[in-house]
Order: sequence, then structure tokens, then C-alpha cells
Amino acid sequence: MTKKVGMVRKKFLTRERILLIVEYLNRPEKQKEWTNEIRAAWHEWLADLEENVTRLYYQLRYMVWKPRAFIIFDKKENNKHRIIYASKPEELIVDVLYFDCLQYVFMEKKHIIAGNCYGSIKGKGQHEMRREIIRKVRHRSDLFVGTGDTAKFYPTTNHEVLLKTLAAHIKDKWLLWLSEVNLKRVGNVGMALGLPSSNILGHVYHSALDWLLLLTYKVRRYYRFCDDKYMIHKDANYLHTAMRALRDHVENDMKQTLKRNWRVLNVEKERFECLGAMINSRRAWLRRVSRRRVEAMMKKRIREGWNPEAALQSWAGVTGSLRDLDVSNLISYWKRNYTEFFDMLAVGRAEVRRRQRRKNRHRKLEKILKTAPDMRSEENKIKYPLHGLIDTEGAKAAKAPVFRKARLLRGTAIQAAADLPF
Repeated sequence: MTKKVGMVRKKFLTRERILLIVEYLNRPEKQKEWTNEIRAAWHEWLADLEENVTRLYYQLRYMVWKPRAFIIFDKKENNKHRIIYASKPEELIVDVLYFDCLQYVFMEKKHIIAGNCYGSIKGKGQHEMRREIIRKVRHRSDLFVGTGDTAKFYPTTNHEVLLKTLAAHIKDKWLLWLSEVNLKRVGNVGMALGLPSSNILGHVYHSALDWLLLLTYKVRRYYRFCDDKYMIHKDANYLHTAMRALRDHVENDMKQTLKRNWRVLNVEKERFECLGAMINSRRAWLRRVSRRRVEAMMKKRIREGWNPEAALQSWAGVTGSLRDLDVSNLISYWKRNYTEFFDMLAVGRAEVRRRQRRKNRHRKLEKILKTAPDMRSEENKIKYPLHGLIDTEGAKAAKAPVFRKARLLRGTAIQAAADLPF
């Protein structure tokens, strides 16, 4: 194990950083997500900004800061009931500061998060992971896929296991104190879903499992998005062994439970779900729930006054992420409801094809003129030089086969060149 990381408080805990975090959290795009309660709390906190920042700085420095209770929301997503946690301004500032510290320790210094882990990492979202899995299994008949998911991952996270993992990599006592304070806000077990620090803590919590499968069981094609895990291998028996090891590690070391619907399947004969898409070796298509979610987002953007092209680009999954997916039902829906966008798209495509044809025709004429013999008189050759327009020497050397259409075009071009005034 590499050396523990220290001196975190000295590097990150400054009044200037706290003020920058306040500015970041009050950007217009962030304010769109505020409720009336959060908006009122921010208005009160910003009324005396200098005093609040100074007080928070010294409370954190001397480790006497105590957070207030969460603002809790209920959210139904994909037929799942989720509890979303939001914080008052002071608690949210501290959580963003805590997130910056964890990024510094585990992303910049330690690098313990494996490269095939996705979710809340820059450039490694769910669409990138889905595309990577599609590329691995496409047109393959000799591959098997093991899929597994942790049951209620965030509510059942064990604080003792997580703090032990953090202590193995962090030397700074202040950061360990802040980790314990943040975790205890939800009780003796679990993590708050919806905070900036929750996702990176989930990666740290899975780090031992990731390296067990990569190094001990040599599963090279292992992918994880938050708590969704996928393994691809040619040997079904070996994959069953790795999936049992994953189940045992989740139950014994992580103190959680793997859902009973984990399985190993043949990608040629069966399909499996991967982050909103159904995939096998022949094709991949969006699930009905995902398609309806995209349609709802498009309707919302149109009602807000966006033009159809901007509304299409606004959804994060459309831009480059539907590659290799069958979305014919989604495109049909858009054609019915956003005809002006598709009319504009048809005009643009026609213009592109017209320019391409013109470009190809000019290339062919230019080639013929360069290889055609010079049929002018000797007097005109001396009086009006062509400056390299017709390469007479190249015409003698070129012996490529000429088709009938090209021969007719060549004769027309030669006659036109002979009739030129120069």
C-alpha cells in the first residue's frame, strides 16, 4: 500500500475556498433546482456573508462544527421509491469542501478507483459504459455476461467498513473527523443520496471488491456503474465462480446483500439490461421506461420555448449516446411531434448531398484536364502558356483503364479546352 495522504486541512480549509464554493453553489443553473425552503435559507445565510464564512471557517478548523438535519424529499423513479437528501446552505458548503478533499486524496494522490468504474467521474458516465459494453459483446457468440446489483446500496452502507477504508488511505485527522461527522448525519448506517460526496464514497466503498475481481480472479472485462456490476468472459463456469466470489465479498466484507436476480447468460441467446437499454450480441435498444423519460424531457423543453433542435440536444443521452441502439420508435414519435426540426434536417441533408456531388464532379473534370493531351496549335502554346493546367507529360505516362462514360466526358473536356481563347 502506498503512503497515506496528509496535510489536507492545510491545503483545502481556507476562507477563500469557502467563498469560492459559495459562489459556485449560487450560480443561476444551481438556483433552478432550489425549493422555496432552500431559497429562503440561502437568502438568510447570504445576508451576513462575511460573518457566516468566518464562523464556519473557525468551527471547521477547531473541529467543533455540528451539522443540522437534512431536508428530505420522496422521489419515485423507474417504479422505485427513493429518499433524496438536501442540505441547508452551511451543510452543503461543507459537503462540497469534503468532496474536493476526497477527490484530491483518491483521484489525484492514491488512484485506488479502478479505471473500469463509472458514475460521477468526468468523462465516464452511464452512456460511455453502455457503449463500451455494446462494443465488447457485439457480433460475439462465445461470450457470457454476469450481472449483479447490490440491494439498497446507499441505505445499507456500513459506516465501520467505510471509515476503516478511509483510515487506511488518509493520514489527516481533520479529514477523518469530517468523514465521521458527515456519515453520522444519517444515523448509524447508510449514506445520503443526492449529496456531492456520496458518489465518490460509493467508489471508495467498492474499491476492495473491484481490485479483488481484477487482480485475484483476473476478470479483465469487469465494469461497475455505482452499485451495478457487469463481468464479461468466455468461460461460463469461471464467470459463475467470480460471481459467487462477488456475492460472498458483498455479504461478508461489505456487510450488504447482492440481489437474488444475479445471473450468468449467453449474449447470443439471451438479452440483459444495462442502464436503460436491453443488449445482446445482435442488437441493443432502449427500454420503454427510458424512451418515455426521453419523450417527457423533450416535451418539457418544447413547453419552455426551446426550438426542436436545441431540445433534442438538451437531453444528455441523445448527444452521441444512442449509437448502436435501436431507437426507431423514439424517432417515429419525434417525427410526429417535431416535424419542423425534421423538415430542417431534410433540407440540410439535401444541401450536403448536392455539394458532395458537385465536389465529385469537379474532381473528375480536374483529373481529366490534367491527364488530357494538349491539342492547341504551336503558336497558341507559346503565346498562351497553361501554367500547369494540363499535364501533357502525365497524360503519356498514365495508362489507367477508362470507362465509356469517362471517355465521353474526356472527349467533351478536350474539345472545350481546345475552344478556349487561350
